[in-house]
Amino acid sequence: MKRFIYYILGLNLIAVAVVLNIRYNLGVAAFSSVMYSISEIYHISLGTASIICYLLFVLMQCILSKKVTLTYLLEVPLSFAFGFLTDIYDLFIPDIESQALLRMTLFIMTMFVTAMGVYLCVKTNVVLTPTDGIVKTISEVFCLPFSAVKNMFDISLVVVSLLLCLGNHTQLYGIGIGTVLSAVCLGRIIKIYERYLPLKIIEKSNFCYEGMLIDVFTILSSRK
Repeated sequence: MKRFIYYILGLNLIAVAVVLNIRYNLGVAAFSSVMYSISEIYHISLGTASIICYLLFVLMQCILSKKVTLTYLLEVPLSFAFGFLTDIYDLFIPDIESQALLRMTLFIMTMFVTAMGVYLCVKTNVVLTPTDGIVKTISEVFCLPFSAVKNMFDISLVVVSLLLCLGNHTQLYGIGIGTVLSAVCLGRIIKIYERYLPLKIIEKSNFCYEGMLIDVFTILSSRK
């Protein structure tokens, strides 16, 4: 039960942080930059744009790992639930008008909130958000630290956002100093949590979906 409480808390921290970063008007967090750009360019809700990106991330996980697992499949309904949750917070969190220094301070504080949300979701090992799921898959496939992959992946999302805006001849939606800060620092903050905030109670109660895996490539090979 404690694991699921931490998990739900982590999801809500991430969703709140996504919306708060938009309100600070300093550039959205790197991991949500593509979603925000799609939302603004094509005039759809942030939640809908998130769902589109998340489903693509799920597909990428299946391709990289060369299998379809129950964990990946569960990320599909989670994508819709998280998109809905993001739209709810987007509806109720008001605009924040204050001096740039205060907004920057709040943005930095929110990065720690985001990192905690990611850390809780990863450590509880229930169902990751596809954004974190694809990072975890890359780290496992290529045997790289999660925090390092998180940094590289966030930076790549910022590049994709820039290309989307330039390709559609629009302003650079959501790209700012905050975007750069989150791309560089978020993975490092997660690493701090990994080192100094071990969740032993959660880790001992972790479960996995081994034995429930659906390896498409293995099935196909066995039929030949």
